[in-house]
Amino acid sequence: MMKNHDALKTIGEVSKLIQVPAYVLRFWEKKFKQISPIKKNGGVRYYSPEQVSIIERIKNLLYEKKYSINGAIGVLKKKNNYEIEKKNMIQELKHLIDEIEKNI
Repeated sequence: MMKNHDALKTIGEVSKLIQVPAYVLRFWEKKFKQISPIKKNGGVRYYSPEQVSIIERIKNLLYEKKYSINGAIGVLKKKNNYEIEKKNMIQELKHLIDEIEKNI
């Protein structure tokens, strides 16, 4: 039986899906603060779809784009800062739209 796409995945399932050994995923977890699986009974790791997506991005940066660990960390930080700036800008624009609508 196939798991729901949104279901949490174990480290073994993510390892097979991403085609990276489990020990590499555990190593990346120490290096990249963006990887934070849910740990249950005896330290079993469960990854959300968002976590799997981040792991795929890390694999792409390291294996395809040939970034170093520190280089990949920098790229992910920049992306995170961009996302925060984008959210702030959208909030500002919504506020301006509200102000304009009040004055029309």
